[in-house]
Amino acid sequence: MDIVIKNRAPSVYGEALSVRAKDGENELSGGVFTLTETAYGGRKIKTLLTGGIETPVVNRRSGCVREMIEKMHVYGAKNGCVLGLLHPFSFSFYRKFGYERVADHIIAGFPTSALDFVQRRCDLIPYDETKLSDMHTVYNEFGKSRNLLLPRTDASFYTGGGRQAYIYCDNGKPSGYVVVTGSKSLYVNHYTDTVLTVKELAYTNPEALKAIFSFLRMFEGEYDRIELYDCGLYREAEMMLKHNMQTDYKVIPDIMGRVLNTKKMLEAHEYPNEPGEFTVRVKDTLPTVNGTYHVSYGGGCEVKETEKAPDVTLSAGAFTQIALGYRALDMRSAAYLDGVEIHNAYSEFFRAFPPVAGGVFEHF
Repeated sequence: MDIVIKNRAPSVYGEALSVRAKDGENELSGGVFTLTETAYGGRKIKTLLTGGIETPVVNRRSGCVREMIEKMHVYGAKNGCVLGLLHPFSFSFYRKFGYERVADHIIAGFPTSALDFVQRRCDLIPYDETKLSDMHTVYNEFGKSRNLLLPRTDASFYTGGGRQAYIYCDNGKPSGYVVVTGSKSLYVNHYTDTVLTVKELAYTNPEALKAIFSFLRMFEGEYDRIELYDCGLYREAEMMLKHNMQTDYKVIPDIMGRVLNTKKMLEAHEYPNEPGEFTVRVKDTLPTVNGTYHVSYGGGCEVKETEKAPDVTLSAGAFTQIALGYRALDMRSAAYLDGVEIHNAYSEFFRAFPPVAGGVFEHF
């Protein structure tokens, strides 16, 4: 079996590669892999996106997907990738390749009348092509406190498909935006099932978020219900809602990830200012992931490979979950994760990795 890698036309995210598993002239399977960057701790880390994996049914269970993915893990690591991400068709399937769940798509829904805790305001500015840099400014600032957000290059993320985008400016400075679509059904002479869907919400301070909620209240009377998509990315919005009993939630497991370079991931992480240290062992078949590292932090960090006994031993998937802040974990709760061994109950390892909002607005 041969794995053939060819360049494709660049995607909106970065360098796209067509990867094919072939037996002579017979194509067994294929997929698209993209080299891009994602947000991590206020920085950017090089990331390998996996998408479009497709295998004809007669070629399945032949190991061709494993060959492609493992080849691309090595390729990605050699090309500086720190992290791999994908949308799984099966979580159990991709766990075999070291991936673990790192982000969920959360939809929060509530009646439009539940925004009665803010005053109506209509001073947000409708988006047009002259405002693209303003949208990107807000998006990039918003991403400094989130993990996994992908790069934005053009207006396609904010327009199309009936989307309407509006920008909030504070004293002329862009500080927030909201992207919405609406749906409704005509029944005899009036509309029913009216829902305003918030496709994207980004803000840089509490005043901007409150202004966006005030603007959304202007839709009261036209839409009976509001649904916030990707609510996991903006937990502050859920915190600001007042009528909690009127809000319902739907959680859809969304993205899996796996580290491709442990040392670079540890170096890129944003650590607490208070001094601390830990030693972590990550077990994996990928040489750039497998190893034991001592980390000291506090006003910066120092990461060194070591032969010291580790405070904690983790699989690649468990380490990725923890490093991305997917869950709030301590020594006791982490022991329930697969691939976790606790050796030092007093280690400062988990203090270094608090929970962080993460995810992506789009499907890559």
